[in-house]
Amino acid sequence: MNSLERVRMVLEHKIPDSVPRALYDVAIDTYNQSTLDLFAQKLGKHPRDAFRQDLRGLVLPSTEEGEEWHRVISAIRNIDDVHRIMKDWSSPALDMEWLKNKVRQIHQAGYPVIAASKVSDFETPFSLRGREQFFLDLGYEEAWLEVFLDYITEAVCAYGRAAASAGADIFGIGDDLGSQRDLLISPVQWRRLFKPRLKRIIEAVKKTNPGTAFFLHTDGNVSKLLPDFIEIGVDILNPIQPEVMNPAEVKKLYGKDLIFFGAISVQHTLPLGTPQDVYNEVKLRMATIGAGGGYLMTPSHMINADIPWENIVAFFEAAERFGTYTVNR
Repeated sequence: MNSLERVRMVLEHKIPDSVPRALYDVAIDTYNQSTLDLFAQKLGKHPRDAFRQDLRGLVLPSTEEGEEWHRVISAIRNIDDVHRIMKDWSSPALDMEWLKNKVRQIHQAGYPVIAASKVSDFETPFSLRGREQFFLDLGYEEAWLEVFLDYITEAVCAYGRAAASAGADIFGIGDDLGSQRDLLISPVQWRRLFKPRLKRIIEAVKKTNPGTAFFLHTDGNVSKLLPDFIEIGVDILNPIQPEVMNPAEVKKLYGKDLIFFGAISVQHTLPLGTPQDVYNEVKLRMATIGAGGGYLMTPSHMINADIPWENIVAFFEAAERFGTYTVNR
């Protein structure tokens, strides 16, 4: 069974021969330079070409705006400003031929495609307005705010439709809704302002291609919103930070509806533990959140310079040892 077949079985809520695994960096096609340097030094390879990596990320190109653009966005004060500034931004120009060719090439190599959007309905407003200013925007909730959010939502829909049309197996966005303790905003406000817009994004993807799964990355403790995510059609949840959410409990409560992606600690076990600690955590995840399938195993975030090489090796060795579904260990 190759990586594409393995991941597609998970997406169909079937049990593959073994758990799909990868570095999170490879799964979202985003890397710290220190990670690239480490793999070059140790193996002379790019991370995606090292070990068995079953997931392949493909970042969708987006326009990188400079400081002047952010200054203009932060100056929005009314609905007229929103229409004037955002009218073209919400219709990104995407090279569909390039995108289809990239998806085809990755599939032909035997890998699934996770198309990752840099634009999302919650984090992008933070980026465009500035974190402090956007919290003030949420506090005041002036009439222009929802119009502004609609423009951003339409841009995300455009990226989702493009990925689905190109045949991506998974389309994902990153929206960090939680802190280590709780949500960044109240569940009531999220349900009023962001839930219907996230639903619109998911529907845009599924109407374009029902076979494209929707992946939501949201750091922190987001336990209060898991039923909402399921209700609006989220298929895959990441990263399931084990420091703030109990992976076994999440699996028990929501494993019939969600596929879980991540759950290997990058705050404690990988940077601070021993290789044996890494082995123990991988074994535990397979016995709990990985039991019965529905799991894509990765570190809960990217590899940073504080993670010892021995623990990266231990992660892949443990996934190979404990990650099978076809052999009794």
